[in-house]
Amino acid sequence: MKLFKKALLATAVFGAMGAQAATISSTPLKLSAEGVALKVAPTAGTLTFDVVVDKDHASASTITLSFDKNVDLFDGTTALAGGAVTQGVGAGTAFAGDVGFNYGTGSFTFDDVVIKNGDASKGETDSITFKVNLGNPLTADSAFRVVLGAHGFGGTPNDRVRVSGESSVSYVSNKADKSLIETGTGIIATEVSQFEFKVDTKLDGLITRDDLTSFTVGNDTAVKTDALKYTFVNDESLGLALTGTVSRINFAGNFKGVVGTAATAVLSGESTAAVANTGAAIGVLTLPVNTSSVVNAVLDTVTMTTPGTRIKDTYTNTVDFVNGATSVVDIPVTGNVDASVTVVSVSNAGVTLPTNGYVAFSGVEAGKWAVDATIINIPYLPINAANTSTFVHFANETDNEVDVIVTAIDNNGVEYGPMNLGYKLPANTVKKFSETDMNTFFSLNGASTKLSVTFNVDADKGDVTAYAVSQNDKGRTEVSTSQQRGN
Repeated sequence: MKLFKKALLATAVFGAMGAQAATISSTPLKLSAEGVALKVAPTAGTLTFDVVVDKDHASASTITLSFDKNVDLFDGTTALAGGAVTQGVGAGTAFAGDVGFNYGTGSFTFDDVVIKNGDASKGETDSITFKVNLGNPLTADSAFRVVLGAHGFGGTPNDRVRVSGESSVSYVSNKADKSLIETGTGIIATEVSQFEFKVDTKLDGLITRDDLTSFTVGNDTAVKTDALKYTFVNDESLGLALTGTVSRINFAGNFKGVVGTAATAVLSGESTAAVANTGAAIGVLTLPVNTSSVVNAVLDTVTMTTPGTRIKDTYTNTVDFVNGATSVVDIPVTGNVDASVTVVSVSNAGVTLPTNGYVAFSGVEAGKWAVDATIINIPYLPINAANTSTFVHFANETDNEVDVIVTAIDNNGVEYGPMNLGYKLPANTVKKFSETDMNTFFSLNGASTKLSVTFNVDADKGDVTAYAVSQNDKGRTEVSTSQQRGN
């Protein structure tokens, strides 16, 4: 029987197919896309693929297997060896140096293996050519396996093939008179990301508007906790993988006041990495320590300990944020928190990372902490300026009175509040907050100043709006459009 035995084809999972075309199939090598991008040096290995022909190949026909630029039939010292083919007696196998053939139960044989080791500096690629031996032809639907490297069919074969990226092989066969018989292509290697990252549980705390030390949950119940959970996968079992990676997982947001160790009187964020993490050291959360108005970072450093047999490691971590029972620390409004993962160190020889590390992920949404209110900020209000009158109109479009908490900062850095407005905005009407009201409310005593004012409004988004106006002897001018966020 000239068909390849079924067991030999069982591993074929990929191939290029088409009418009147040879099929080349293999289990493609999976390479790290990041390792390829950072030019991890390939090591020589064995390359195996199967070929099924669609047409008859007469004796003396020539078969050429051509590889693209990412396949090198040269291990850096010695090229893949070919030559005359030694046929295995009754074994269905044959070899020529480092090239092995498995015919299965086919009666055809090959000979005269020629290796072309192209000059990459000239844009040349590598190829292998061999002939269908005199005697039995290679008939349509016949199949054979090609093994480049340690084929085990005889002689002393060596692994010489290096694959440096996504690659394919092309098949061309010609009759003795050079006329074309058929062509085909197949996949040798694919590139996949070595890393995966996702935020499993996002920050979603709504800060109680009149007690900034707690979060609000259902039915206005106050709690002191929120959690952030994430998963980072590092597959160092891939070919050309970055190894011994040290990766920094960063959550960029305003975390002012958060410390790294829990206590009853502090707002803390503690890392509780899962004990199931095997290939990586358990991370330790780091919060930058400073007294600025914004502390814009939370870091977790994951160090991969690469075992002898490289593995795909899944690292999971949960950060529990807790404002202690006696803490008076205000929970910060974080803004939108974005997560990123940066590889800052690897053990691969000859690999140079960018100055600030290799960014594997950026801009991954990780939630936020926000005040459970509509926040209206008017960034510029001149108060008690000469020949000028300033006022704010509030429009409450709900059927309920609305409470307002006010904070402000002036042009000299003096902070005001938080203070209650002193009255609730009446339902379904417009209420004016006049300059006289503001002079009294902020205890300015007629002094001229410039304020940035924030109104913390107990209402849903769009229910209450504000409009600020400054009016002088030259006319009426809108000072600013309110900036609004409803939660």
